[in-house]
Amino acid sequence: MTVRWTTLSGSSIGSVHVRDHLPLQDAVLTWTDPEQGYAVAAVADGHGHHAHFRSDTGAAMAVVSAVEELRRVLPAVAQAGPDRDAARDLLRGAAAGLVDTWTAKVRHHAEANPFTEAELAVSAAADPLRPYGSTILAAAALPGLVLFLQIGDGDTVLVTSTGEAARPLPEDGDLDGVHTSSLCQPRPLDALRIAVLDVAERDVALVYLCTDGFGKPRVDASGWWRETGEQLLGFCRSHGLTWVRDQLPDWLAEPAKVGGDDTTMALLVRSDVAGISRPDLADTVPVPD
Repeated sequence: MTVRWTTLSGSSIGSVHVRDHLPLQDAVLTWTDPEQGYAVAAVADGHGHHAHFRSDTGAAMAVVSAVEELRRVLPAVAQAGPDRDAARDLLRGAAAGLVDTWTAKVRHHAEANPFTEAELAVSAAADPLRPYGSTILAAAALPGLVLFLQIGDGDTVLVTSTGEAARPLPEDGDLDGVHTSSLCQPRPLDALRIAVLDVAERDVALVYLCTDGFGKPRVDASGWWRETGEQLLGFCRSHGLTWVRDQLPDWLAEPAKVGGDDTTMALLVRSDVAGISRPDLADTVPVPD
């Protein structure tokens, strides 16, 4: 049986953004190919600082770029089979393509929507990418492998079939809880973190990606992501994926209200994990070829 992956996702605008009449500055995009057993999910967090005044657009372009580039390399990753080094090289190439694609989209948008004099005075004259600043977190799943990439803050978590949660990516030493690495920095690939994991070896049941708006309001700063992973898997088993999809808006709205920041989550769930129903469910948004 081909292992298939279901994607679920949602966003909630932060209460501070509502108060200040700011747009939702997170973005999320998912894609699946049930016949091949492929899936991709990406989330992005626009920085929101006044110097990043088009970061909602930057985040939207980031998730589209990530899904485009990861979709492009999945057939080659599948063809490489168990060669993990080849998969890592392809993933690094996808990350470089993501940065190039995002940069091209941003420059095109800036040309089509010229900065005002006031915007040029803020920062755009010196650095036209800065207004679009955003993080990016993405995961791509095949029947046998899961690929991860991330630039900036946010949380990437895998959960095994026994409910054990782990962080598959190395830490970014430049993250201090206030500042984050970004697609708009001069050398964004210097902040790239990647991982390639064997699904069976790590017993991966689901993966979730979330922007920092989900974790920051949590009292247990060091362990909330473990509890969240265990709960998500338990809910998938006890209530099914349709129920989980329907609850996501409320789950995201709470930290968005308490913490004030936009909150976004995307999940990839394996079809062959015992006890999980409705593996065919997907809320995928098609991406143009």
